[in-house]
Amino acid sequence: MSNPPPVSVIVPCFNAEKTLGACLDSICSQTLKIHEILVVDDRSADQSREIASGYPCHLIELPVNQGVSAARNAGVAASTGEILFFLDADEALEPDAIENAVRLLADGYDCVHGIIAAEPLIDDGPVEWYKTLHAYWWRQAAVGPVRTAFFAQTAMPRAVFDAVGPFDETLRDSEDLEYSDRLAPRPILLTDQVVARHDEADRLVPLLREQFRRSQLLARTVLGARRKGRASLTANRPLGILAVAGSLASLPLGLVSAAWLAVPVALLLFFCGVNAGLLRFAASRKGAAFALFFIGVHLLTHVALVAGAAVGLLRWRFRQILTAATVLAAITALGLALRRDGASAVAALAQPRALPWLAAALLANAAGLGLGVLAWHRLLDTDRARLPGAAAAKVFFLGQLGKYLPGRIWGVVTHVQHGRDRGISAGRMTSAYFLSILLTILTGSVAGLLVAPAALGRQAGWLAVPVAALLLFAGWPEAALRPLVSLAGRYRRRIELPSRGAIRRSAVLALVSWLVSGLHLWALAAALGADPGLALLPAMGGFALATVSGSLAFIVPDGWGVREVVIMTALATVLPWGTAGAVAISSRVVCVVVEVLLSLAVLATARTSRRVESVQAVQR
Repeated sequence: MSNPPPVSVIVPCFNAEKTLGACLDSICSQTLKIHEILVVDDRSADQSREIASGYPCHLIELPVNQGVSAARNAGVAASTGEILFFLDADEALEPDAIENAVRLLADGYDCVHGIIAAEPLIDDGPVEWYKTLHAYWWRQAAVGPVRTAFFAQTAMPRAVFDAVGPFDETLRDSEDLEYSDRLAPRPILLTDQVVARHDEADRLVPLLREQFRRSQLLARTVLGARRKGRASLTANRPLGILAVAGSLASLPLGLVSAAWLAVPVALLLFFCGVNAGLLRFAASRKGAAFALFFIGVHLLTHVALVAGAAVGLLRWRFRQILTAATVLAAITALGLALRRDGASAVAALAQPRALPWLAAALLANAAGLGLGVLAWHRLLDTDRARLPGAAAAKVFFLGQLGKYLPGRIWGVVTHVQHGRDRGISAGRMTSAYFLSILLTILTGSVAGLLVAPAALGRQAGWLAVPVAALLLFAGWPEAALRPLVSLAGRYRRRIELPSRGAIRRSAVLALVSWLVSGLHLWALAAALGADPGLALLPAMGGFALATVSGSLAFIVPDGWGVREVVIMTALATVLPWGTAGAVAISSRVVCVVVEVLLSLAVLATARTSRRVESVQAVQR
């Protein structure tokens, strides 16, 4: 080429002593004169830096290991050429590779990347041959204009890199896919005129581990590309991936009947058929026996790919999946409650005179939950503005519905995930969640004092304990919480406690919430014949005490049974035991119905509110 633009070759390097010499030799042997070579050492623990020092290159040493994205960005920042050529340290270029890349850029492409040679850089055995032949096969088949760039051996003008921006340094794997998503509107060429021999993984377990790790961004990038109307360049056939996924999903059918095993077997045969061309190519290069080994390893890599993609999808859409699972669990609980207790509750409340009381019960329970939202929201303290109105109610109700899922962790997980979406730290959300539970238990126990004289007799004196605890909390919250923070051990630095005033206001709102919520039990008791005046205090106190008791019964989902027994005991002073049982059952149904309906309404409102915020942000 006459008057070629200056080319800066950037080689990110981490523990590459095995191949770095061959890599730099190939750069120095190019038919096009290279402007500069920059080796960016990502804090290697081997002889990589010493090897690079023996070549005419600029050695950049990063202070700590940061990953390939940071290494490439550091190389670009230190370079001066008009053309950037990225080359991985485990690859060796053919002599004309860079000259061909620069020439193709001049034809109007903004990014040119090459293929892997069919022979490995260093022959380390059959696993490496599998990886090398597969890499050559799918890249060779995809040669031409593409929408994806792989930066193992890639050239692009500096002006294009500056316009697209640097690599995402938070990504240590699949950074090519994320960068391609930003680069894709520009013309990209995959060419067989830029060829490099690659030293691939030569052991099965590291190969599968790498496949699993890289596949975790697969769902995000592929679905994101499809939404934008373009297809990503992938190494494996989609039908083959679906066949393996279907085979894995259908394996449990064999537990029902051995005949059902025909389904996964048929899907595996279909997988082999989809990859027939690749198998023929492997056999032509290394023989029929190797082809059998090849398909076995290919199948295992697909299993790792499917597993990685599933994990990645769960991480990417965790909040949406958890939301759907939580609402579904709550609706299931409602169905079970109606199936088990609905008939008796309906029969008890079907009398015309009971309907106004039933309406009052529904409204009282809804109002109590609303006050619960406010009490929890106060604990976010200075971060409340970031989670206003409908968004705060959404997080609260999803946390409430989390009790219907197995385990007790889903409430806090839901809070943390949604808080992060709004820029609130995990420490603040976790602290607010657990403080809210603690205040709920303390204030509920205090509200339970209302039922103590009639229902608990001499044992009522024990309720002085939660009163003292609540007063200590309100007066000196820091002192009360210090032992709990100490128990958190190494996590205590992540705990972000609200102010004393926020805790006090939250405690008052929580106490009022219990009293208002308890009115629903009073209305139900009155509907079934209790004297309204005599039933008021036992109902309000009994509901608070029953709910706290149920929440502390960790082995019982949502306190089923425990709560009902406490309510019956509290109301036995104003109603016959059997009628008190009907009130307890009716209370369970009312509470679940209100929680589910309010949650669905809040989710719908929050979605609408978020859309409005997005439109307003775009308009601004």
